[in-house]
Amino acid sequence: MTRLNGLKGLTWIELLVVACGCLFLLICAVPAFIALRQHAFRASCANNLARMGKAMLAYANDHNGALPRAGGPTSRWGGPVLWNASDRAKAFALLPDGSQGQATTSSSLYLLVKYAHVPTETFVCRADAGTTLFKLPDVSATPQAPTLADAWDFGPVAYRHSSYSYHIPYGSYALTTSRDPGLAVAADRNPWIDSPAGDAEDISRFEPDMAPYTGSPEQARKGNSPSHGGKGQNVLYLDGHVTFQKRAYCGLDDDNIYMTATSRDRGTPVGMVPSPSVGPMNGRDSVLVHDSQYLGPAMSRTTTTHHAQEVDSKTLKQTAVVATLDCPLPEHKNAIWCSTFQMAWDRLKTDVIGEPIEVLGAEELANRLNATAFPPGDIEAQSYYANAGFVKNGIIERIQKDMAQRFPSEPAPAFDIRYKTLPDVIMAYAYLNVDVGFQHPYYVNNDPFTFAASDGGKSKVTSFCSYARTSDGNNAAVREQAEILYYDYGDSAEAVQFAVDLGRNTYPYQVILARVPSCSTFGDATRTLREKAELFQKDPDYEVLHTLRPIDTMVVPDVLYKLTHHFEELLGKCLGNRAWTEHVIFDAMQKIDFTLSRTGVSLKSEARMGAAASRGRPPEQLAKPRHLRFDRPFLICVKKRQPGATPFFLMWVDNAELMQLVARDP
Repeated sequence: MTRLNGLKGLTWIELLVVACGCLFLLICAVPAFIALRQHAFRASCANNLARMGKAMLAYANDHNGALPRAGGPTSRWGGPVLWNASDRAKAFALLPDGSQGQATTSSSLYLLVKYAHVPTETFVCRADAGTTLFKLPDVSATPQAPTLADAWDFGPVAYRHSSYSYHIPYGSYALTTSRDPGLAVAADRNPWIDSPAGDAEDISRFEPDMAPYTGSPEQARKGNSPSHGGKGQNVLYLDGHVTFQKRAYCGLDDDNIYMTATSRDRGTPVGMVPSPSVGPMNGRDSVLVHDSQYLGPAMSRTTTTHHAQEVDSKTLKQTAVVATLDCPLPEHKNAIWCSTFQMAWDRLKTDVIGEPIEVLGAEELANRLNATAFPPGDIEAQSYYANAGFVKNGIIERIQKDMAQRFPSEPAPAFDIRYKTLPDVIMAYAYLNVDVGFQHPYYVNNDPFTFAASDGGKSKVTSFCSYARTSDGNNAAVREQAEILYYDYGDSAEAVQFAVDLGRNTYPYQVILARVPSCSTFGDATRTLREKAELFQKDPDYEVLHTLRPIDTMVVPDVLYKLTHHFEELLGKCLGNRAWTEHVIFDAMQKIDFTLSRTGVSLKSEARMGAAASRGRPPEQLAKPRHLRFDRPFLICVKKRQPGATPFFLMWVDNAELMQLVARDP
C-alpha cells in the first residue's frame, strides 16, 4: 500500500519525464528492429541461394555437368512458357526435332523444383517486394499439372514467384561445372529489369562508384539489386559459396554481374543492359537476369530508357493518324498508320457484313478501307489477333479468352458498357504486339542533337548513335548490324537521301528508317523506298556502300508515344448495307503504343469498331564519310523481312512532337 501511495504521489513533470524516456527508448529501438529485420531477410536470402547452389550442382552431376537450362538446345531466353503443358515440346514451343523454342530463367530454376525437389519457398526472398510463394492450389485446377513435378514453371505469372536472377543459360556460353569456379551464377534481382514491384532503374544516368570508391553511396546503390534496399546483393558463385556484395561488379575481372560485358574476352565493370538478343559476351561474363511481365519472344521492353505519356490524338497539334495507305498525308505534320484498324475492318466486312461495308456520310473513307485489305501472311500469326461477331453470340467473351491464350502477359481487353447495353451490337477487334530487338544496342548519344521540322521549327531531342566516344570493344558489332539500303549523295547536307535497316539480323521483322522527301501517301512512300533500294543493289560499289563503315556515322532520335485515336469520320454514321441500315457506328478507335530506341522497336496496337441497331558516282565519294543523321523529316517502316511484304506500321516523322525533348537548363 505504501508503494501504491508513492506512485500516486508522482508529479505530472515526473510522469512526463518517464513518458519521454519511454518514447526515446522506442525511437532508438525502431531502427534497431528494422536493421535486425533486414539482416534476417538478408541471411534468409543467402540460405535460399546456398540451397539452390547445392541443388544446381547435384542437378549437374545427373546432366553431364550442365546446370539447369529449360527448353531445347537452341531455345532462347524470353518466354512465355506454357507452364501446365502436357509435355516438354508444348511447354517451350519446340519444333518436332526439338530445336528452337523459348524459355525463361524462372523455368530453368523450376527444374530444381521438378527434378531436385527444392521447395518453392526457396525461390522467394522476403525482402523482394511483390513476389509471392507459388502454391499449386492457388492456381486454377488443370488436369495437365496436378503436382509440382508435373509443371514446367512457377505458374501462369511465373515472374511473380521467383526472386532471383540467374545467369542466362542460353547461347554460346551455357552454364557447366567446367567454367571458372568464381563465375557468378545467381543473385538477387537485376536492377535494370522490372520486378513485380515495378522498380527497374533508369540506366541512362548510371555512373558506378568504382575503385578507389570515392563516389557517393547513391552511385553504388543504383547498380545494386532493389531487394535489399540497394545496399547490395547476395551472390551465388559456381563453386557453391554465397556472399553479400556491396557493389554489382563482383564477378570475374570485376565483371558487372547484371550487365553484358563490352569486351570479347573478359568481364567488365560497366556494360550493356541484357536482353534476349544480347546475352553473355564471353565465358567470363556473368549476365544475371530475371523474367518480368514485359519479356516476350523478341526482347525485354525494360531496356528502353525513356517513357512515353499517354495522349489522345485530339490534343496533338502536329500529328495525324490515317486509316489506310492511300489516305493523303497532311502537310507539316507527323502521320501514323498501323494495320490494326484495317484488320478489324476486314474481319467485320468478311465475318459479319459479308460484303463491302457502306457508311452513309463517310463513303470516301469506307471505300478506301474496303479497297485495301491487310495480307495476313505479311505478319506472323503469333504477333496479332483479330475477330468479329455479335455481342449476343458471345464475341466479347471469345475475344477475351483468345487474347488470354495468345498474349498471356497482357491484360484482357475491356469494352465499355455500350457493347453490353446497346441493342443488337456487332463489333470487330484487332490486336498487334511486336518487339524487334537489335542484336547489339546502339549507343546513347550524349552530344546535342537538333531535329528540324519541315516548317522550320527546331527542337533539341534525345537520340542514339552508331559510335562511342571511346572504343569499348563492341563498336564494330554495333555498327555492322546496320545495313544501308540506299544512299543518294546530294548537293548539300540537307539534300542527302538514304535508308537504313537498323538490324540486318532481326527476324522475322525489320525496322527501316528513310530520309526522303515527303510523299502524298504512305503507299507512294513505300513504293519509292522499294524502288530506290532495288536500284541501289545494282550499283557496282554496292558491296562497299551497303555497310555502315568506320568512317560513317548514324544518329537517330528516340521516338515514343502512347496515343489513342478516334476515327471521328465514322462515329455516328449509319451503315448503308441493305440488311444493316438500322445500325449506327458508336465506336471506331485505335490505340498505338510505339517506341524506337537504341535497343529496338516495341509496338503494341489495338483497334475496335462497334455498331448498334440505331524509295555512276565519282570515285572520291567511296572514301567520303557518310553522315546518316535523321535530323529532319524521315519515314519509319516496320515490316516482315520478306520481299514485297506490306508494312504493318508506318510513320512519317515530320516534327518532334512525339520525341523526347532535352530538358532546358533552369
